[in-house]
Amino acid sequence: MGFAAERELVERALPISESADARDPVFPPVARRFLQAREAVGLTREEVAARWGQPPSMYWDLEFHDDEAFTVIAVSDLVILAAILRTPLMRLLFGEEPSPPLAAVPYSDVARRLRARMEDEAIAADDLSEMAGWELAEYLDTPEKLAELPICGLRSICHVAGVDWAAALATAARG
Repeated sequence: MGFAAERELVERALPISESADARDPVFPPVARRFLQAREAVGLTREEVAARWGQPPSMYWDLEFHDDEAFTVIAVSDLVILAAILRTPLMRLLFGEEPSPPLAAVPYSDVARRLRARMEDEAIAADDLSEMAGWELAEYLDTPEKLAELPICGLRSICHVAGVDWAAALATAARG
């Protein structure tokens, strides 16, 4: 399918998964990719979970539900899992690396852009938080905490900051 097409699947699926919509969102086949990557390195689910430091059920869900990687697991944990599975994060999530590579956007730039929007538009942090659907104060003060969010949260915050969430994810993936 390719990076762009699979990213578009995520862009369509996340709003559905966050709404009361009765439709089932269609995510890229991430669960299969986690399974294949694990099998390629010769680890059991339990071994991956132990190396990750999480209960096996947390890892199992990644191999059974395509949405888990986007809606539940923190970006920092996805980076750890990609390293354990010896597979680039973008390949696990989107089937391939973006070509050309995305210009990485550090989390500090996301926080800077949020602050700039608040100042330019005279928006209070609480109002911007309402727009994002996530409480922003801690990320304004400590931008690296954005890595503790699942991709859906990172995407929402990047959207109100006017930043490409995949470029912020690329920053995390590059370590």
